[in-house]
Amino acid sequence: MKSFHKTLKGALLASTVMVLPAAAFAQESEDTAGPQDDIEEVVVQGQYIPDEKRATSEISNVLDATELARTGDSDIAVALQRVTGLSLVGEKYVYVRGLGERYSSVLLNGSVLPGTDPTRRVVPLDIFPTALLEEALVQKTYSPEFPAEFGGGVINLRTKAVPDEGFFRFGLGGAYNTVSTDDGLSYDGPDSEAFGFAGGRRNIPDEVLRDITLESLTPDELEAAGEAVAAPAQWSIDGEPNLPDFNFELAAGDNFTIGDTKVGFVTAVTYTNQYTNKFGVRRNFALVGDGQLVPNENFSPDACQGVEGIDPADCGLRSTEQDISLNGVVSLGIELDPNNVLKLTSTILRQSTKEATIEQGDFAFDPGTVRTRSRTDWVERQVWANQVEGAHTFALFGDSDTFFDTQLDWRFNYSRTDRDAPLRRETVYEYEDFDQIFRFDPSPQSGRTTWGALDDEQYEVGFNLTQPMSVGTTPVDIKAGFTYFDKQRSSGFVRYIFDFPGGDTNALRERVPETIFGPVNIDPNGIVLEEQFDPSDAFDASLENWQGYLAADIQVTPKLRAALGARYEDSEQVADTVNRLTDEPIVVIQNNSQWLPAATLTYEFTDNVQLRAGYSKTLSRPDLRELTSAPFLDNELDQLRRGNPFLEITEIDNFDARFEWYFGIGESATIGAFYKDFTNPIEETFSFQGEQPFLTYQNALGAEVYGIEAEIVKNLDFQDWFGWKWLGGRDFYVNANGSWIDSEVSLPDPNDVPIDVRNTNLVRPLQGQSDLLANFQFGFEDFESGEQAAIILNYTSDRIFLVGIQGRPDVIEEPPIMLNFVYRRNFETWGRPLQVSFRAENLLDDDFRLLQGDQLFQQYDIGVTLSIGLNYTF
Repeated sequence: MKSFHKTLKGALLASTVMVLPAAAFAQESEDTAGPQDDIEEVVVQGQYIPDEKRATSEISNVLDATELARTGDSDIAVALQRVTGLSLVGEKYVYVRGLGERYSSVLLNGSVLPGTDPTRRVVPLDIFPTALLEEALVQKTYSPEFPAEFGGGVINLRTKAVPDEGFFRFGLGGAYNTVSTDDGLSYDGPDSEAFGFAGGRRNIPDEVLRDITLESLTPDELEAAGEAVAAPAQWSIDGEPNLPDFNFELAAGDNFTIGDTKVGFVTAVTYTNQYTNKFGVRRNFALVGDGQLVPNENFSPDACQGVEGIDPADCGLRSTEQDISLNGVVSLGIELDPNNVLKLTSTILRQSTKEATIEQGDFAFDPGTVRTRSRTDWVERQVWANQVEGAHTFALFGDSDTFFDTQLDWRFNYSRTDRDAPLRRETVYEYEDFDQIFRFDPSPQSGRTTWGALDDEQYEVGFNLTQPMSVGTTPVDIKAGFTYFDKQRSSGFVRYIFDFPGGDTNALRERVPETIFGPVNIDPNGIVLEEQFDPSDAFDASLENWQGYLAADIQVTPKLRAALGARYEDSEQVADTVNRLTDEPIVVIQNNSQWLPAATLTYEFTDNVQLRAGYSKTLSRPDLRELTSAPFLDNELDQLRRGNPFLEITEIDNFDARFEWYFGIGESATIGAFYKDFTNPIEETFSFQGEQPFLTYQNALGAEVYGIEAEIVKNLDFQDWFGWKWLGGRDFYVNANGSWIDSEVSLPDPNDVPIDVRNTNLVRPLQGQSDLLANFQFGFEDFESGEQAAIILNYTSDRIFLVGIQGRPDVIEEPPIMLNFVYRRNFETWGRPLQVSFRAENLLDDDFRLLQGDQLFQQYDIGVTLSIGLNYTF
């Protein structure tokens, strides 16, 4: 079989797409495979099936550059929610087939992508601009060339390839949101924040950056340390107008020839600055004796009703997030000859979030007293991924009639993830009725200052070898591969509080924090700095995994294709932390060696109709942080999370089937079903440290997930059907898909677990799993004028947001129904195309809502977003 590396672009893509199946090669090798009559039937089967769907023997969906342009989504997280069976959580996390975050894997150019958030298993995909991506593959059935951690599916993101011709593109845009482009909250910060950099003033002061405790300091050193921690003016939150959202893109690429070597490159930089207001209510509930839910923490106007001197409208949740993204990619391709290609890709993704939050209302620890809690936060997340790839084709067996050209691709990947949370401030002011004044609360949670950091380093090296051959007249691809993966993680948090002196401090506590913690008040006889470290605040962890697979792709008959194989993984996870109660070290070592089989059969009824069915066994390991007791703060929930050193690996048996009908160019209809059986699934639950609740994890007894998926893509030829010539060259289409999914998880008997972690519902759906997912898209394209328009509807049914414990019901999320409109058109300007785009999001003005029983747990308006963009190509 001859090489399919015919062009520079095709060659560079070859290392990141799956190897073409044996049937596709048969037509190119008719001179050596025997008489043409022997393989003619093989060649014609599936000729109307799109190449990508033929290239893989598995059930998959692909979002290519055309699809991404149709919807106009700025980041891949929003774009992926339109794929059948995928749902979007928190505007950044993509769940495959409604399963939770631990069952969705993300690869970047075929290599494992590290996460950027220690509180999550799933990779936040909102940091990936669509402008940097060539396409995204979503594979829902497992094949052995992918890592064994596979639940709902795998998402493989592919960065831009080398262009066919040189270009330079500049784009900019702006957006207005009816809720967020308004007055918001903010606090003082350096000018470098505009580009997503914290600045030196947020660094841990030298006075406390040392391997000694505060108790060992002299009084003068302790005073200097307190002044240094309090010094940065990042305490008070002010009302500030939020500017309209802004983004720009710069991209360039070219290719040229040096002797016999072809070289090409593409580089792109994107920048986004976006504001989000979350103004609403947030509550937590307790269960009283008669089974009634009553608020024990209530940030809403009704918490301040009847309190003299306070306007109830001032009570509730108010939060403003400013997200700054700065991303870049550089890709260099070298084609030594048509059969030997190298590709180097370096990608850096940065997203920084500046958050200012004020919660005013009733606190759980002292009901009936109105308090105001303020929090200022800055989080920087960065992924730096570097990959060297090679794709080679050679005649390993010479001029053989049985063995065709061998294909070898290899990769080396180094990735680094950094998450820094410098200088997080918290203050609490208590409203005192006797004189109707808010005064600073001197309790430990008020005035707390925190620094945190998490660093991941990943090394991955591997290769894939494909040997096409012909056994008689039967085309066969033998595939083998090896991967070595090593991940090292280090994480640490430090917390400081201020101890107030005895006596009457009312006058001082009426002041703003900058005055309270001024140098004149920090003194060994006044306000004193104290450490509030948890022994498990710092931990180290690692994962080493040796992997190999062997598979065969066989065209059994002209109509039947079989993909069979198995993957072997030998892994060791190590988590090293300290017991938070006894200060004793805790070292968790989890070894696992396992063979994981996979098989998929594809039967082609006719040239454009086929049926796939598959079985595979996969697993899901506990995340490194989930094996430690180290605490992490989930900013979205304002809840602590801790791991569980006794978690076991989850095993999954996967069964899939899908019927596919391709009835025209770009037209198709599919319907499929799946069933998954989980052994030792890991579920989220609550526990308590004293009276403070925190999120943790436990193995359930078992779980089942099953569902049906359907999709139709149809061109609408209105001009031919109705003679509507006035539509001109506009090609209309409709794209609709839907999924019905059901799940059931069985949790341990309450007699076997402590009372504070007893789940309310021992049998319930999996957390985060929605019963119904639906997408509808209607639009048109005019390729001559470059005009596109689409109406896009996305529906996700209710799902469990937080599990209920101690008799309290589960917290249910009611995701908003998203109705969007996008329009773009090209105009000829100075002989070059200028693209103008318009987008309207959330036209139904739906909101974010969480319910616990019949009580409102959290709610805030999302608003309608109107955006416009300009893109000019030189």
